[in-house]
This record gives sequence, structure tokens and C-alpha cells, in this order.
Amino acid sequence: MNNISPKEIKKTDFKKSFRGYDNYEVDAFLEALSLRFERLVEENADLVSRVNTLTTDIEVYKENEATLQRAIVKMQDLAEEIVESAKKKAENIIREAQLNAQKVSQDTEKEIITRKNELEELRLRNDKLVEDVKLFFMEKLNEMDEFVKGRNIFKMELTRHVPSGEYSGDTDSESQEEPTLKKISINTSGSGFSE
Repeated sequence: MNNISPKEIKKTDFKKSFRGYDNYEVDAFLEALSLRFERLVEENADLVSRVNTLTTDIEVYKENEATLQRAIVKMQDLAEEIVESAKKKAENIIREAQLNAQKVSQDTEKEIITRKNELEELRLRNDKLVEDVKLFFMEKLNEMDEFVKGRNIFKMELTRHVPSGEYSGDTDSESQEEPTLKKISINTSGSGFSE
């Protein structure tokens, strides 16, 4: 009797007995009861269907929620990885920039030292060149002094040249011959002398 249907309610016959219920009233009640039961069954079926649909939707929502939670966890993990990766990249960029700055600084210092050495070498070469030019000029001046000394001509003048025995001591200038002046040049350059 648990699974009774509306049709079974309509078709149910009761035994007739003397002094029983009025058949029309019973049939009318059964008809009303059958209709009400039929509506309840339909409503129940509709409610069961709706419950099933809602249960399915809830399962879908639960699945979506679980998927969403997994996605959120993955996104959090991914975000942490991105942040960590960005930090590492930033550290690498900073380290590389520091190394580059150190290299540039070292290269600059080396270049400065090289240029200083080159300047020092040029200064030394310049000083040596000036010293060489000084020595050259001094040698040439010495040579010129030697040349001038070697080419210097000394002149000697004799006031009188009197042969011995010709001068009598007489003061008479007319009676005596005027002594001759002779000029002797001596060349110290080794070319001899000339009269």
C-alpha cells in the first residue's frame, strides 16, 4: 500500500454491507482524493526533478569551486614563482651592473695608468731629446770655438829692422837710412806664416 497510485485509488472497490457508507459519497471522496494524490505525486516528481537538478548544479558548482580553488592555489604558486623569479632577475641585473661598473672602473684605471705611463715615457723621451739637442749644440759650439781658435791669426809688427853694424848712433836722420817696417803674420792653424 506504500506505492499506491491515483488510478488504484479510483478503481478501489469496497464491499457493500447493510448499513454501510453511501456509495456516491465514497466515490466522490475517492475521486477527490485521487486527484489530490495525483497532484501531490506530480508535485513530488517535479520537486524530485528539481532536487536532482539542483543537486547536479551543486555538484557542478562544487567541482567548479574545487577547480577554482586549485586554480587560485596554482595562481598563488605561480605568482610566488614570478615574484621569486623577478627577485632573482633583479639580483642578477644588479650583480651584473655592479660587475660591469667594476670592470669599467678597472678598465678606466688601467687606461689612466697606461696614459700616465705613455705621458711619462713621452716626457722622458722629450727630456732626452732636449738633452741630446743641448749636447749637440754644445758639441757644435765647442767645435766652433776650436775652429775659431784654430783659424785665429796673430799679427806681430816690428817697428824697426836694422841690420847689425849699420846703425852708427848718429842722430842725423838725413845721413842715415830710415829703418824698414816689416809685418809678420803668424797663422796658428798650421798653415805657416807669411811675410
